[in-house]
Amino acid sequence: MSIQKFALYYILLLALSSFVYWALNQYLFPQTALIPFFWLAYAYMALITLLVYGLSVVGIKMGGEYQSTIILGAIIVRLLLTLCFLMFYILKVKVDAVLFVANFFSIYLLFTVFEIYCLLRNLRDQIRE
Repeated sequence: MSIQKFALYYILLLALSSFVYWALNQYLFPQTALIPFFWLAYAYMALITLLVYGLSVVGIKMGGEYQSTIILGAIIVRLLLTLCFLMFYILKVKVDAVLFVANFFSIYLLFTVFEIYCLLRNLRDQIRE
């Protein structure tokens, strides 16, 4: 997958998912669906996805024995940065636990599935060559 195609998919993902979260908060569950500072968490996960995807693509381009190490390292970076964000958020913001888990898990799952989809497309392209 080329960088241009990834950028297009990424922008579409951001636009569609932002609209869905906004619509949920405005119309389906007025002002109660999202946690405080939801958009900060959303932006953080979006940036982490870019970072991890970039590291993973570098690993795929290098190939050989470093490919799997760099991809796994990028996944560990994602996990550690996410845990740091969670710790900071939980210590600073008082929020309903169930709502927090539902919101944050949905964001995390959304961006993780997107990243895996894009990485699998890159690996599929690499196998074809």
